[in-house]
Amino acid sequence: MTTDRREAIISAALEVIQDHGISALTQTRVAERAEMRQSHLTYYFPTRGELLAATADAAVALRLHALAPTLSATDVSGKLTALADVLTDPGQTRLLLALIQTADTDEGVRAAFTMLRDGIDPLAVDLLNSARAPIDPVSRQLVQTTSTGIAILALASGGPRFHRNAVLLLENLLAGLIAAASTSATAPATATATEGRT
Repeated sequence: MTTDRREAIISAALEVIQDHGISALTQTRVAERAEMRQSHLTYYFPTRGELLAATADAAVALRLHALAPTLSATDVSGKLTALADVLTDPGQTRLLLALIQTADTDEGVRAAFTMLRDGIDPLAVDLLNSARAPIDPVSRQLVQTTSTGIAILALASGGPRFHRNAVLLLENLLAGLIAAASTSATAPATATATEGRT
């Protein structure tokens, strides 16, 4: 019963943020949405900060769960399509953007976003490995930051209608990383050959 009530409260908090933004996240509004007395809500979450942190954890867990199919896809194309499916879902992006507004001032939300970053990293490594792109810290961060940018562009451009563009942007990112790696691999040989002529 305790878990059910906590889940109902967190679910209501997620809905409040999606429908009205982060500023609407009050214990009163969440209690109304969860159809319970505020005293019941404050039993589980005595402060707004505790409710916000639990809500951020839940939002991150939802995002990571949605991203899981990228790992199970068997080829690069399938991985990119699965990733684009998530990135062009406006509901999750809207929720995460609302929560990120408090990450610089709320340690619980910041911790949730750290969990998101750490949870996405293995997906980035898997995608890079499948594409035979370099798997280094910069490439992994580029996958994450490009994905974040794509999610924001998709939200501003109509969500699922941006899907094909999302896949193209990710394909171009991978191609660029592969090209940069092959250029840097041949650069020392070229430099050495040039040095020998002088």
